[in-house]
Amino acid sequence: MTDSGAHGATNPGATNSGANPGPGTGMLTPAQWCEHNSWQLPNGALFSAEAAANNPELKPAGYRSALDIAEMLNGADGKKPTPEQIRMIEAGPAPTLVIAGAGSGKTATMVDRVIWLVDNGFVRPEEVLGVTFTRKAATELRSRMRAGLNTLRRSRRIAPTDEELREGIADPTVLTYHSYANNLVKEYGLRLGVEQDAQMLGDAQKWQLAAQIVQYWEGELPLDQDGVPVSAATMINQLLQLSDECAEHLVEPQEVIDFCTEQLAAYAAVPDPRRATKTERDIQKVQRLLRNRRVYARMAMSYARVKARMQVLDFGDLMRFAARIAEADPAIREGERARFKVVLLDEFQDTSHAQMSLFSSIYGADEAAGIPAHPVMAVGDPKQSIYGFRGASDGQMFSFYRHFPTEHAQPLFLSIAWRNDISVLNAANHVAEKLKEVPEWVRAADGDITAAQVPDLRPRCALVGEPGSPAFEQVAAGMVGRVDLTYHDSDREEAVAIAERIAAMRAQAVREYERAYAAHRSGDGSVRPRLQMPEIAVLARVHGQLDPIRVECERLGIPVQQVGLGGLLSQPEVVDLVSALRVLADPNRSDALARLLTGARWRLGAADMLALGDWAQSLVRERERALREQMALRMLAEAEDTDNAEDIRLEAEHLRAAQERLDETLKGAVEDSSGYASLIEAVENLPQDGADGEPLYGEQYRGRRFSPAALERLRAFAEQMRVLRAGLSEDLGTLLYEIERTMLLDIELAVRPGTDPLGSRANLDAFHEVAAAYGVSAPRINAMIYAGSDGVSAEEGDPGARRFLLSSGGVSYVMGFLAWLERADNEEKGLALGTVEPDPNAVQLMTMHAAKGLEWDHVLLPGLCGSATGGQTPNLWQMSANTALPWPLRGDREYLPSLLETAEEITAFEKAKDLEDYLAEHKDDATEHTGMEDRRLMYVAMTRARNLLAMSAYRWKSTAATPQPVQPFWEELLEMLFNPLVGLDAPSVHLPETMDAPWAAPQLVGMGLSYTMPNPADKRKKVHLNHVRRWAEQLAESKYRLIEPVTLVHGTVVDPANLPLAPDEAALLEELERYPLDADELTPEQAEARAGAQATYVEQVQRYAWALVEVMAPALAQDWQLAAPHTRARTVAENCSRLNLPVPEWIIEATEREKWRETQPLEPGYSPTVAAALPIEVRGQFAQKNYEDRNPNLGAVLTAMWPFDPLERPVIWRWASDDALNRGTEAVLRRGQHEQLEREIAINSSSRREAVERAALAVELAAGEGDPQQGAEVAGESANHPSPAVSAVHDESAIPESLRQQAVDWEREADLLLLMMGQTDPVLSDQLPGHLSASTFIRLSEDPQGTVHQLMRPVPQCPSRAATIGTAVHALIEEHFGVASSADPLEAPDAEDTVGVDLPGSAAASAASASPADSADPAELADSSDSADPADLQEQALGESSDEFTFEDAYEESESELEASVQRLWERFANSEWGSDEWKERIWAVEYPVETHVEGVSLRGRIDAVFRTEDEDGERWVLVDWKSGSRPKMATMQSRRFQLGLYRIAFSRIMGVDPERISTVFVYLGGKGVAEVWDHQIRGGLPTEAQLAKVIREARKG
Repeated sequence: MTDSGAHGATNPGATNSGANPGPGTGMLTPAQWCEHNSWQLPNGALFSAEAAANNPELKPAGYRSALDIAEMLNGADGKKPTPEQIRMIEAGPAPTLVIAGAGSGKTATMVDRVIWLVDNGFVRPEEVLGVTFTRKAATELRSRMRAGLNTLRRSRRIAPTDEELREGIADPTVLTYHSYANNLVKEYGLRLGVEQDAQMLGDAQKWQLAAQIVQYWEGELPLDQDGVPVSAATMINQLLQLSDECAEHLVEPQEVIDFCTEQLAAYAAVPDPRRATKTERDIQKVQRLLRNRRVYARMAMSYARVKARMQVLDFGDLMRFAARIAEADPAIREGERARFKVVLLDEFQDTSHAQMSLFSSIYGADEAAGIPAHPVMAVGDPKQSIYGFRGASDGQMFSFYRHFPTEHAQPLFLSIAWRNDISVLNAANHVAEKLKEVPEWVRAADGDITAAQVPDLRPRCALVGEPGSPAFEQVAAGMVGRVDLTYHDSDREEAVAIAERIAAMRAQAVREYERAYAAHRSGDGSVRPRLQMPEIAVLARVHGQLDPIRVECERLGIPVQQVGLGGLLSQPEVVDLVSALRVLADPNRSDALARLLTGARWRLGAADMLALGDWAQSLVRERERALREQMALRMLAEAEDTDNAEDIRLEAEHLRAAQERLDETLKGAVEDSSGYASLIEAVENLPQDGADGEPLYGEQYRGRRFSPAALERLRAFAEQMRVLRAGLSEDLGTLLYEIERTMLLDIELAVRPGTDPLGSRANLDAFHEVAAAYGVSAPRINAMIYAGSDGVSAEEGDPGARRFLLSSGGVSYVMGFLAWLERADNEEKGLALGTVEPDPNAVQLMTMHAAKGLEWDHVLLPGLCGSATGGQTPNLWQMSANTALPWPLRGDREYLPSLLETAEEITAFEKAKDLEDYLAEHKDDATEHTGMEDRRLMYVAMTRARNLLAMSAYRWKSTAATPQPVQPFWEELLEMLFNPLVGLDAPSVHLPETMDAPWAAPQLVGMGLSYTMPNPADKRKKVHLNHVRRWAEQLAESKYRLIEPVTLVHGTVVDPANLPLAPDEAALLEELERYPLDADELTPEQAEARAGAQATYVEQVQRYAWALVEVMAPALAQDWQLAAPHTRARTVAENCSRLNLPVPEWIIEATEREKWRETQPLEPGYSPTVAAALPIEVRGQFAQKNYEDRNPNLGAVLTAMWPFDPLERPVIWRWASDDALNRGTEAVLRRGQHEQLEREIAINSSSRREAVERAALAVELAAGEGDPQQGAEVAGESANHPSPAVSAVHDESAIPESLRQQAVDWEREADLLLLMMGQTDPVLSDQLPGHLSASTFIRLSEDPQGTVHQLMRPVPQCPSRAATIGTAVHALIEEHFGVASSADPLEAPDAEDTVGVDLPGSAAASAASASPADSADPAELADSSDSADPADLQEQALGESSDEFTFEDAYEESESELEASVQRLWERFANSEWGSDEWKERIWAVEYPVETHVEGVSLRGRIDAVFRTEDEDGERWVLVDWKSGSRPKMATMQSRRFQLGLYRIAFSRIMGVDPERISTVFVYLGGKGVAEVWDHQIRGGLPTEAQLAKVIREARKG
């Protein structure tokens, strides 16, 4: 098929079956196809699907329609295209605009169109070009096209050409817009002086180059309103923004300079007779900003010259050069048209002016220039144009036919939404309704599409029949969907509520699965179900709104993935790598060294870090002393003119003079020695050991000294740094891998909980890719530049110009990389995180922009309050410093509120004041333009939801002083509830009109919203409305009383039972009668008493009124929402009557209108189901505290303790205020009290220590390095936990073959067990045993599911050495007190550790043998792991629970070693206060058995010792639990406290003693000495019976 030839048929719809010109002269060009809007068949005849649809005889033989192709691809019963899609698929070749709504199937329809074109022989596959925005979208489009075409090839509808047989099958070309431009620049760029291998710049590299342009700038500088030059960062950002916008709109910087100069002259010509003021007037601001833009344009010219010299490009340059190439050479246009005969432009609403210019220059028509049209189809949705900040223009789609003119202009529409349920569509369409309004400032050309022509999305049930028909109503009833609006008190409360709601959604899915599984097990014949979690996403404007939600979800154990998040450089493992690089390359980065030394690898504590600081200071002082001596020697040598300065005796005056000169030298650089004391230098010059093995600090040293362990670690660290520093000249990737290996990051990440070893490396691998990319680009970003009077240039022009080396980041390669990273942290949001495959079961957190093109079952939109523009006040370009390129120079200026574009318009004003007033009047135009883009963004976010759309707002934001107003979309959705009352064709009821009787608008009152609305009298001011407070005031003024419960129309009840006593007005009158009426006759005491009585009554009235609101608001709101739309007014009127409230006039009128409507026949197209699917289910807060005028969160303080174990991470506390923090600190430090503190946990990250330690022990054991070495004391004052030294195994051959084979066997067995676990029945809630021991209950509180599984499948446990030691120690203590163990009438002896379970349906409980460590509770054995005394290293075996197998159990221990351990613990007890005669006299019982029942479960245990004492209030009891380990961290006590709480409750019930007269204590005998933890020292105190019951209920939930 060729492009030459004459017209082959006169009838566009006819088939010329007899003529078959073949590849000869009968074939037409694509331009001629467009002229006739008909395709040409292989036989040369023209064909129009539209004509053939009207006359079937015109269909040629072998032709397949869109329906035929759908049947071929999807089967006879598969999905068929809609009539709208058929029109798009079979559209003619003339340029066509398709407006496809969200979820309307545009991608699938584009693919079907390509298959239809190829299948019928109109084009070959390789003659089709598809262009879209992202690589992901391009890949999806390409794969779909390939799949459909392969189906055609299998059906032999496409015969491969000879070339395809030689070189492979060709597919359509699918590219991104930037990729297409890049291909043009690479192929034809030499015509513009652009090399083929020109390097693309990232944002950080652009910033670095621009920063050096600003640094060397010697011309005029931009100024702020005070006449002071703006900051360098502002100059750099404005320079880059102007450069990018010039490229996007094909404007040269010189044009900006000329425009600003012309405008400045025009403004200067407008008379301004006013006196000068200190503040800057608007007219002065406009002129200042114009001068600044002119400076930035000159900088942009220098920036462009430097990029050209260095042969580098940014993405703006790419599109600009491509557009210039397309316009410059007609041969390029003809070549591209011949190559691609059909062009599909996807996501057309997001194209920029440069992209529109590029494609219209190549494929558009120009009648004046004689350029014909070309087959182009652009697909997009103007309602989804949300990338204005990237240069996209929302007016591009509307001007399509201006850039691609044709006589057959006929836009097509796809309006059927396959994704959304009806309520979601109703809400989204309502929000987008205002987008149809064309603002006055829009200057669209004739023939442009208007927003009013874009139809609303329709539900998919519209395909089965007309609205109102039985078929339509039946389908619509199953896709109603739901939309919620929830109003919260604060942003933090919103985050908690969202996380809890997501947890409830997931729990509901589990319950449905369990019901389906139970039905399947009962034999109902159903297929075995699969647990399918709902797809949930939380979408916000910015990532900052998602962070608290992510934290709350993680707190509840909900898997989350925050998609599209930057912050790679803030990930802990990456920060460690970068810190190591800084330590190696920069001796002044002591902060980076501190992070490494206090981290998991080297574990230095606070005391040793302070000692390192002291040592660094001593080195500085020593260096200063040496400098003084040398300077004094030189001064003496100069004075006495001698060559031998060493022999001269130092005099005091010379030393003083040397000190003065040295101080003068250092003055201005540093203020004291601490400013330049390098910790890195201190580590490299540590004190050496003397002959006796002790470190030599020097006689003059007065600082802190290192602990032996710290000095050993610091020396090892210094040695490793020396080795790594030798590799600085090596490849950056190799250096990073060496640092990673040295710091053992690979091992730490491999054992990170919740991730697989490969996935855990995602961020490290991403950082390695970043380093590799920098290594490729960095050498290119170096050039010699010259700074002179005319700016910065890459060529030596001005003889007086200064010469500079412009580079990507300094002389040192590593220093350059670090400098680039610092800039990337700001300019590229810390770089993108490592990519991990999306988890279908995880909740997705992302921004609304990133969600475009995706969909989920449930979507939650938080934070719909405050400013919708991100806190920035929109303004006209003349008044906004954030606008770089003046709007009159933009390519899309017709769709912008661009005013005063010419000098003539400016000089037409007689006075500057008139000019300022004109700008002020049109400021709202800019606000309207910004609001439209935000409205489109909200539309995109709302249409992501299939079934449920949950929107929420809040009153108070963190520490804001004023409440947040809700955004306009919120108010508009609430107004939808009024439409049935006032008529769909009537204007919406304004909120103030409903305030005559607030209870008549329950959806407003129930939400408790505080609205901020424009003041009609002054548009610059706002009016604040608080509906709930207004309602409470009216109820108080009317003296309304709710006497008895009232049942509303739909059964909801307003019950006064929860109300306080009604205000006693009679008592007030009686009180007032006691005093004279004349106030002058009252005594001061009487006046005070009378005022107090009145105040008390007023307080009662207010409290009662607010309580009324809290009772009535939810009930009225629920009853309103249960009512059908056409009966809501009647429902309100009836409820007002039942509650004895006045009915407003407008409700009465609406009720009469409803009655009239019921008598009228239904209008055609009316659907009761659609009308009832209003998207509002109101939720909210109804407490008086939520409407206070002061932010309850104001003054909150976050704190965390340092140092902290990096494997444990800190617990972050939120204090109510600074005063609360000060009081709490004093209480903790002085009295050790932790209860009653005004704080709560804000963030409590999970621990990684257990997993890391187990992995480390496994590595050591497998490497055959002997017994694991545990318990190395943390240096200085670090945490007292054992930290095994992990050794990396570099040679796999070091592992014995037997161990390797054993590991393979273990892996196979683990896989089998996991497979079995997946096939086992789910745990049922009634499989909790009838009785639990205290130790089992503790495990139940820590891991409910795991403990239940362990109880269901008891596994024999290995005898524990720790249990043996604990039993022996307890026996010695019992013998010391001389009291026999108490008999247990409730259970068999030693039943404390019985794990028998009464399984459902069994006749009896299974019995398990008693553990020999009955007196050594497993809870106490777990506590012993915290011992860190080097003298007690052998006791570290106590660190594991007796119920778990440990690596220590693999080693046998001699009887003498066991006896030595027992003896050591006994001696500690005997020498402590507890071993004294005083406590021996107070002993009441040992091994005292207790039992109590909670939630139907018997909880049993044995109290080690019970002491009876007396005080002034009588008898007091002390319950003691002996622990053979060391005192654990307080975080561990949160689960251990359940043991003491259980003992106290059970003992109180048995003895009939007040629990307040019972004290409990853990006594730890391990570690360095005896330690006590009393119940009042445990954070949160002992649990109540309700908390014990909650543990059991949670376990029963499974």
